[in-house]
Amino acid sequence: MKNSNSRKFELALGCLLVTTSAHLYAQNGALLSPQARTLLNGPAGSCTISQLDLRIATGKDDLRGGKNNLNVEVHFANGDMQTAPNVNKGANWPNDSMRTVAIPLSHPVAPDQIRQIRLVHSAQAGFNAPSAGQTVLDTTPVGAGAAPILLAEGVQSEDNWDMAEFQAFGLAKTMNVPIASFGFHRFTGSNPSLDINAHPAAGCPNGRQVTAILFTFATSDDDLRGGNDNLNVGIQFADGPSQSELNVNHSQNWPNGSTMNVEMQLNRSVEMSQIRAFTLADTFSGGSGGDNWNMASMQAVAILADGSRHTIAKSGFHRFSADPNGPKARMIAIPAQPID
Repeated sequence: MKNSNSRKFELALGCLLVTTSAHLYAQNGALLSPQARTLLNGPAGSCTISQLDLRIATGKDDLRGGKNNLNVEVHFANGDMQTAPNVNKGANWPNDSMRTVAIPLSHPVAPDQIRQIRLVHSAQAGFNAPSAGQTVLDTTPVGAGAAPILLAEGVQSEDNWDMAEFQAFGLAKTMNVPIASFGFHRFTGSNPSLDINAHPAAGCPNGRQVTAILFTFATSDDDLRGGNDNLNVGIQFADGPSQSELNVNHSQNWPNGSTMNVEMQLNRSVEMSQIRAFTLADTFSGGSGGDNWNMASMQAVAILADGSRHTIAKSGFHRFSADPNGPKARMIAIPAQPID
């Protein structure tokens, strides 16, 4: 039987809101091994970065593309600014998608020299000409009265875009340096830009700090459906703030008997002892058509700046459902502790 302190710990973790970026490394059941990282630039604060990698998640309202695109401004501590127009290259970023944007810097800088990143959504309305059939109707007596309606059908409304999550990392040789992060923001015609301040005193981590967590999920005999039925992952730190990632399976199906890897970059480097627990939560709706998922096992491995890896959490079988609690609870908490 669990003591009262253990129960309070689980309840507190169970109340976490899984609300930020992960990369799915395994597809079609194949287990892939990410490249090892090594610290080549010396101790924290002494490195320079030559490129920004932006990881941007779209929520339930897509970035249209075409004439509705995303521009990025990088503002430096000395007052200089570098711009990167149309980083989506006119392409659509669909609902519930994740995109990575690389911005080479005009010159290498220390991480703490980046002051702010501004995102500007260049939303514009558009017009599609009526079809040939509509044009013929416009010349008829009936069509004359309907012409304003038909012409209005060619008008496109100004785009809105829901950004679910933003993370910026500086590339210092093979090291990812956390620069800035942000959660949900809705871009509209009247609210087209967002200023995201860089983390205070951003710098390269020392060799013994954790920069990422590699999760390995094994599925048993009931798959994770994908689509609207997905998995969210959260990390709870000892000092209070948490980091989370929605839809780590990227709406893809995890089939029966598969093993999938998900790597989650930390938005700040921490000592291994600062990682307190992990939460796993599904997005299932329940009911007769609702999904269930049989997770056979989960393992979390801390990736340190010096390239070493240490297992810090393991969990066995759990059946996920839409139940708020009980043996098939939609959310579970897994304590973190050094294992190997």
